[in-house]
Amino acid sequence: MNYISKQFNIHYLPEYNLLVKAGFQKDVLAVVDKKSIAPILIEYPSEEPILDATRIMSLPFRFVRVVIPHQTFTFIPKEFFLHENISDYLPFLGTTDLENTFSYSLDNLNLVAVYQFDGLLLNRWKRLFPDAVILPEFAVVLDRAQERVSIRGSVLGLHFVAENTVDFYLFKNGVFQLYNSFEIHNLDDISYYVLNILTQFNLGSSINKVLLSGEIPNESYYKRISAYAGEIEILDLKTKVVLADSEIESNLAPYNVLFDSILCE
Repeated sequence: MNYISKQFNIHYLPEYNLLVKAGFQKDVLAVVDKKSIAPILIEYPSEEPILDATRIMSLPFRFVRVVIPHQTFTFIPKEFFLHENISDYLPFLGTTDLENTFSYSLDNLNLVAVYQFDGLLLNRWKRLFPDAVILPEFAVVLDRAQERVSIRGSVLGLHFVAENTVDFYLFKNGVFQLYNSFEIHNLDDISYYVLNILTQFNLGSSINKVLLSGEIPNESYYKRISAYAGEIEILDLKTKVVLADSEIESNLAPYNVLFDSILCE
């Protein structure tokens, strides 16, 4: 989508949020005002930004948020985590790069995520927006998913991050069990990982509920996933963003991470 409304007014920049979902193949940016109205939504290849995107990103926005997929991470119980000892967790990340190591508190789960981004991807956005809030994508996903988790039964989430990457996460009887990223190239890969999770966590032959988010490739993925689920739910937008021009039909659910990032601290 390459949408720029005539209602976008450069004189109101202090009232706008610039939101970016960064990736390795594709970036998506949006401009949203305080009333959750979006006059701009643009997708473009990461390595070849279109002119409209570069023009928008060159503007002096006061509020900027960038969501970036993690490269590696681990979860630490909150009661045991001390930020001054963050270097102690580097062996769990398989790296010695302390400068590119961050933490994010998942308060509702009583966990702290220690994570890293791809260095080149992170530096690209830090150069563009030195004062931006930069969030790991899993933080937005888990923040939204927790509201849909029951204290009984199993809930499996599949978040489609990029063309060949899907994040899987699992709650069992309300307790967080798993979050991991896998390469997915076809439907059989989906089946392999779902069946592996069913077996590993003794969930029987099916999941009570599956939560789907991100840009799901096509209808065949719904059909394959539904074979393992009692219920399938699409994570919609909590922010209830709408395009500035109401006559333009659009499904904004695939952009839930982009728009809902504004709710994460």
